[in-house]
Amino acid sequence: MSSSESTAEPFVALRKSHVGLVAGSGVGVVIAAGLVYIALPMLFENRWREAGMALSMALCAVTLAINPWFNQVSSRSGPAVLDRVRDSTVRYERWGLLWLSVIVASFTVFSGFVFVISVPLLLTFYVSLALRSVRNGVVELDADGVRHRGWSFEKAARWETIHSVEIEDREFKNRFNYWRPVVYQCVVLKPQIVLSGHGRNTTRFWRIEKMPTFTIDLDCRRFDVHPVVLQSWIAFYLHNPKMRFELGTESAAERLASISTAV
Repeated sequence: MSSSESTAEPFVALRKSHVGLVAGSGVGVVIAAGLVYIALPMLFENRWREAGMALSMALCAVTLAINPWFNQVSSRSGPAVLDRVRDSTVRYERWGLLWLSVIVASFTVFSGFVFVISVPLLLTFYVSLALRSVRNGVVELDADGVRHRGWSFEKAARWETIHSVEIEDREFKNRFNYWRPVVYQCVVLKPQIVLSGHGRNTTRFWRIEKMPTFTIDLDCRRFDVHPVVLQSWIAFYLHNPKMRFELGTESAAERLASISTAV
C-alpha cells in the first residue's frame, strides 16, 4: 500500500544534514565490514556459496546506505543550473537512476546466492533501460504546455488546463516504512478540473515512480535545480502567456538561471 498526501505549508527544504547522511552511511559501512569479516574465513575454507552470500549482503548494505545521498533536494540556482538545461527542457540530475541501477545489480548478485529464480526478473530492469521504457526524466515547456517524462511514465498538460504551480510536500509509505514514511517535495502543477492532458506508464513491471492521477508532480529530488527556482520559472510562463515565444530557445534557459531563490 502506498499513499501520497500534500500540505500547503511554505517551502522548507527537506534536505538532510550531512551529519545524518554520514551517520546513516557509516552504519551501512559498519554492517558491511562485519559481513566481510564473517565471509573471509569462509573463503579460506572454500565455502564459496556462504562467502558469496555474505559478501553480496555487504554490497547491498553499502549501496542502500549510500542511496540517501542521491535523494536530496538541490540548492542550485543561477548559472549552475544550466548543466542539466537545454533551452526550455530541464533534465533529471544524472546520478539517481545510475545509482538505482547499482542497487538493482547488488540485489541481483545477492539473489544469485539465495533465490536464483529471481535473477531473471531483476535483469529485466536492464532490459527496460536498454529499451528506454525506463530512462532518465525531463520536464519540457513549449508553447502548448508542459510535458513531464519521469523514470517510468510520461504525462502532459496544456497551459489552459493548468490552474496553479505550487511547492508541496508528498508522503510515501508502504508496508516497509508505514510508521516512518518518506516525505519529499514536489513542484505541483494543478489542473482546473480533475485531469489535464494525458498520462501513461511506459513500462509494465518497473514502475519505479508513481504517476499522479490528478496533477503533474515534479519530484524535487530528481532535478538539480532549487525547487523555488523551478516553481517560479514554470509559474512565470503560466501567468505570462505572451512570453511563451521564449520557450524552446536559449532565452528560456537564461530566464531559469536568472531566478533568485529569494522570490
